[in-house]
Amino acid sequence: MHQNQGGRVFGRHLDNYAEKALKDAKDRRNGTIEEIGGKENVINDAVLTKDGWLKMDCPQKVLQYQQEIYEFLHQREQESQGLQLSINQRKINETMRNTTIRFVIKQAKLYNLKSETLFQTVDLIDQAIQHINPEAEKLELIAITCLFIASKYEEIYPPPLGVLLRGTELRIREVIDMEKEILYKLNFNVISDNTLIWLQLIGELLGCNKRYLDLIKQRSMYLAELSLSSDRFLSIKKSTIALTIFLAVEIQFGYQKTQFQWDRLSQHSKPSKDSKPLRLFAYCLKN
Repeated sequence: MHQNQGGRVFGRHLDNYAEKALKDAKDRRNGTIEEIGGKENVINDAVLTKDGWLKMDCPQKVLQYQQEIYEFLHQREQESQGLQLSINQRKINETMRNTTIRFVIKQAKLYNLKSETLFQTVDLIDQAIQHINPEAEKLELIAITCLFIASKYEEIYPPPLGVLLRGTELRIREVIDMEKEILYKLNFNVISDNTLIWLQLIGELLGCNKRYLDLIKQRSMYLAELSLSSDRFLSIKKSTIALTIFLAVEIQFGYQKTQFQWDRLSQHSKPSKDSKPLRLFAYCLKN
């Protein structure tokens, strides 16, 4: 947390209503707000919980279309089964990739970016590694560039590039050139059905014990972020990772606290307790 000193980095042209909302939020936080992204936080607070999930009454949930969206994403995932990412036969190894992802997670938290931005950034990094096959010394450049791309797409007020480059020796021109290369390689298709999308959708379909909703969401997000920083999950479908997360939460807290309705999933079944993804989570938590 930082003291609000001088001009703000974002949203200089917001109207007076947003300014008033920001002042009220500042007062509620005992006079402290984030140096970056503060005005966007006011907007996010209206539709998101503190864990980054959409609130129950948020229109962005489009509840009437959830089943159709679920079936569409499942069909698209089935059609792209042979396109799972991997870093085998690449110039970087698993340790380099995982260290880079942990760096990105820290950056996202430092700038108070949305969960959507973090998950999209990681997916872009993995795709860039797949298509560009970079040298190890290029990983920092790719990470910052992917964070820059995802921020512009997901954030209302994305961090300026100069801010993202703080603490690095990278130049703005390098990032712009790498951005062009990544976008051309991906044919400008920067949005994917990442783990967070599946986690939110399946979570809404499963339902849960409202009394323990915050606890369930907090644990689910922790496991989801854990899956980002391990290359072992790259070969596993995103929907399977999301399903396994809810199974792990159910095992930890018990059915009475979670009350997931697995029969609501028309395209998936409840994972086995002996499944590979569940063993991977156990391994990651242990280590």
